[in-house]
Amino acid sequence: MRINFFSAGLIYLAIICLVLIIGCKSFQTSYFGVEDEAITAPKEFNQTRLTIESAKESANSLYAEKKINEAMALGEQAAVAYWKCFDQPAKNVLALAQQSAYRAELFHPQPPPPTAARANATPWTPEAPESMEPDAVFAGVMALPPRMILETVYFGFDSDKLHPYEKTLLNTQVPVLKKHSDFVFEIAGHTDFAGPDSYNQILSQKRARSIIKHLSANGVSDSQLYLIGYGEADPFYSNDTIEGQAKNRRSEIRVTGSLLPEIALKNLNTLPAGTTLEVIHFNHGELKILPVYQALLNKAVPLIKSSPKVKLEIAGHSDNIGSKKKNLALSLKRANTVKDYLITKGVSKNRLTTTVYASDQPVSSNLTSIGKNLNRRVEIKVFE
Repeated sequence: MRINFFSAGLIYLAIICLVLIIGCKSFQTSYFGVEDEAITAPKEFNQTRLTIESAKESANSLYAEKKINEAMALGEQAAVAYWKCFDQPAKNVLALAQQSAYRAELFHPQPPPPTAARANATPWTPEAPESMEPDAVFAGVMALPPRMILETVYFGFDSDKLHPYEKTLLNTQVPVLKKHSDFVFEIAGHTDFAGPDSYNQILSQKRARSIIKHLSANGVSDSQLYLIGYGEADPFYSNDTIEGQAKNRRSEIRVTGSLLPEIALKNLNTLPAGTTLEVIHFNHGELKILPVYQALLNKAVPLIKSSPKVKLEIAGHSDNIGSKKKNLALSLKRANTVKDYLITKGVSKNRLTTTVYASDQPVSSNLTSIGKNLNRRVEIKVFE
């Protein structure tokens, strides 16, 4: 057989070029609207797409829509980078896209507080439970923390400066705060959704800090005031309009109250084993006890210390995101965080037993972001 070495060389060269092209693009395909067709792409592209689609199904706020749009834009950047054979940078950007989509899925705006509550400085007190059956997750004296808003002041665009009118509003609340010195007040800062998340987070903290500075200058004890910045993540008003954005540029004085209702409970000896005293919720992936829950634990400590023979179980729980091993470790860390906090407040460590359940005992469905939020918790229960 005669061989045309020139033709064979061309064929061989064509095969090499095809292998190089396929190797570089790894059988890619078009994603996130990027006009570049190929055969396939890494699994991270499809994972990101599915995460974004899941977030779209539960999106019910402009903040969630913003995060989804960010995720789509990041996905487009990743596709462009990958088509140019920047494999690892593209995967890094896809991870950021998934994070934005996940934040969109987790977020649900809080309902606005009742306006009648503003006229009353006494926080809502849950009714005494009719019975305290053991082994019920929400048995006993546990109740969700109240978030009654005493006052709201507003800020100019990109500003943390208090205007004279806002100072007047705050001054009307000073006597109330002084009179109720046994209550803890959360000073919450907020922004509209213009600008990056990181910038808005800092701006919201500055706005809350300006409130605390003014109240402190007028004689309110710093120990009553807990600063927390929500950034753009807690809008009470629609960001679709200029008016709504202006109303979201705000800070609030919130009464946190106590998780323990005012009932005739002098000690823990009367409670059956398994009774839940407190439930501490955590943000996704975090170990930090939020100021509102620090205040609620502080309220519970005197009752706990008044019954020194009663032992307590500190039970850590999680949602179902991630592996069982990871959730067990996270549950343990959260339980130990609460345990260590109680010890610093004078509760004997010999009374505290730590257990972890990970996602085995959900109190709500993990199919919704709200349910996941409720399942990320540490319970303080009567052990024996």
